[in-house]
Amino acid sequence: MESILSLLYTIIVGGIFVYIFIYLYDWLFGEKQEKQIRKIHNYYRKEGVQKVEMLEHQPKQFTLYQVKTTKETKRLKIKPGYKIIKVVPKQKEPSQ
Repeated sequence: MESILSLLYTIIVGGIFVYIFIYLYDWLFGEKQEKQIRKIHNYYRKEGVQKVEMLEHQPKQFTLYQVKTTKETKRLKIKPGYKIIKVVPKQKEPSQ
């Protein structure tokens, strides 16, 4: 009886720790495309997102997206941990 309870306790506690480690890994190094797109829609919810297109993906570094809203088209990077960084286009120097 004690061995069954011990085994049951080990499975329950081990399962909780595995779930916590998966959650923390996803939170710190998250790169799931569905969650990234959901984060983009949440970030631009006031502007009305029409289309989200992935342009470039470099694992463990960043993912580059092009977001088409009702007003304009923007580019942004999402780094691991779902951090959004706006990409500012380079300005051309006026020719003299």
